[in-house]
Amino acid sequence: MLAEHRVRYAIVGGVGARLQGTPYVTGDLDIVPDPEPENLARLAAALSGTATLKKAANSTEYLPHPEVQPAEFYAEYFAMYRTRYGAIDVLIELPGVGPFDAIMRNARRYDITGFGLSIYVASLEDIIRSKETAGRSKDLAALPALYEAANHLARHPDDYALSADALDVHTPPHGSDEQ
Repeated sequence: MLAEHRVRYAIVGGVGARLQGTPYVTGDLDIVPDPEPENLARLAAALSGTATLKKAANSTEYLPHPEVQPAEFYAEYFAMYRTRYGAIDVLIELPGVGPFDAIMRNARRYDITGFGLSIYVASLEDIIRSKETAGRSKDLAALPALYEAANHLARHPDDYALSADALDVHTPPHGSDEQ
């Protein structure tokens, strides 16, 4: 969906950590988009649809939201959506790291074989920094696995390529000892 709309973004959070070897499983995709107005317009178009729901501010309830506007991405700390493709959270900047440009300085590019698609993922160090900065209990609980994955990745660099099943929650993460 994001590739079809030519959205520039970096994957952060749990999916970014999983792609780099943590056993972390999450139910949503966290991204930080390039804040250029044209890019945010493409992101809003990609998220818009009859099945789109948006989490109401200060609530756990998701409400119908078929037309996403670019200004929404700045209105809250992060905007949370459920689309026909799954849940996605949009952050304008990663806590402790900064906006898109700051993330891209250390981001890792992964080429997804079989799809001709490249994705950018915040470095594990930046994901760790964001979790430490956020300080939420779920973030702090994830830190030991993130530290372990960072140490493993430092000793055994990967080839920056992913197969199509890289995000299958039933498959051990790339580089983990569970393989």
